[in-house]
Amino acid sequence: MLEVQPTSGRRLAGIEGLRAAAALSVMLGHFNLHLVPGELVPPLARHLLNLAGQGLTLFFVLSGFLLFGPFLTAAAQSRPFNISRYFANRFLRIYPAYVTIFLVVACGLGLAYMSPISATNGGVEGVGETVGRMADAGAILANVLLVQTLLPWTIKTGLGVSWSLTAEICFYLVLPVLAVVAVRLSGRWGLSRAAVAVSTGMIVVGLVCRTIGNMQVHGDAAAQFYQQWGGTWLAVYLRSILCQADLFGLGMLAAIGYRHSLTLSAREDRARFRRWLYVAAAAAAAMTRVEYEFGFAMFFAVVVLLVTTETASRRPHWLVALLEWHPIRWIGVISYSFYLWHLPVIWGVYKWLLHGERPQTLPLILASYAAVLLVTIALSALTYLAVERPALLLKTRPARKRSAEALALRGTVN
Repeated sequence: MLEVQPTSGRRLAGIEGLRAAAALSVMLGHFNLHLVPGELVPPLARHLLNLAGQGLTLFFVLSGFLLFGPFLTAAAQSRPFNISRYFANRFLRIYPAYVTIFLVVACGLGLAYMSPISATNGGVEGVGETVGRMADAGAILANVLLVQTLLPWTIKTGLGVSWSLTAEICFYLVLPVLAVVAVRLSGRWGLSRAAVAVSTGMIVVGLVCRTIGNMQVHGDAAAQFYQQWGGTWLAVYLRSILCQADLFGLGMLAAIGYRHSLTLSAREDRARFRRWLYVAAAAAAAMTRVEYEFGFAMFFAVVVLLVTTETASRRPHWLVALLEWHPIRWIGVISYSFYLWHLPVIWGVYKWLLHGERPQTLPLILASYAAVLLVTIALSALTYLAVERPALLLKTRPARKRSAEALALRGTVN
């Protein structure tokens, strides 16, 4: 079984499975959004399918959890953090697979978004009209550089889902600064409290900025879709790290919670910690009624803690066992390529198999979904083996230690 070894620390069972759940969820959400006719699905089922779009929220939470953890460990152990290696690893994780898939989709297959959504495209129903082969050199360059989401005339061009990579990269840039701030504060507050403070700061920024942005959205469904996802500065703002910061921040809090759980040696203390996690999960479910994305991010942060604390305690748990099932784990391993490929595959099925028509019967919907799933898995596995895995293997090569490359993270443990 091929898998990716972590670049620091030991592997946490269940993480690949959570990535698989996120990737499959996003694919189901987009399939429902673009290919499933609303009249064929009962309202309750439609609502449940719409929830699948929150898989991206889980990806953001996982990023906050997995990336903040090594900074915390370095600070707690009073050792320098190799910042150049951190950025090199992030580049190898994101860029080779992305640029390969983008160029194949945009310049070869012709299944990319050629232009931003306009005010006259009729909302989500008209998105398919913008799919084709990209010819604008400026838009292609913006996508290659992953800055297309920063400009209203290129936003949501290319792979469609790659707007989230811009937010992800911005988080990569911000995280070392947050780690330094936490370490500076740790002398007075202790590392744990300082880490909670910077994580909470991210959460506050995200909630406030997204609330301000959403207050500017108005009109009918088509108008709102254009304002949130089309060629507008409001869409640029709403897709930015400012409006996603709370999702990463909750993942960072989960990393702090995981580190705290490792200090609990008494069985009763561990049991109490898990009971509080169940309470937090219930509170998160209620929070989705107030702030949709934040509530789901909070719920996913709790799920991440439930899975990883079971892994750390080496106790069998049905959820961890399910997430570690080989087919699910494999999808988790290829989940990044899966995430990038699934939307072009949906449009390929729509254009070439369905001949530009939505499936009008349940059997045809299921057959179309199976086609999207199987083709996406095949292309993702090929991309992973040919491009992504060779790049990821470069991450494991030891780098020479240079004082100029090291970010000193020495915090007061508390």
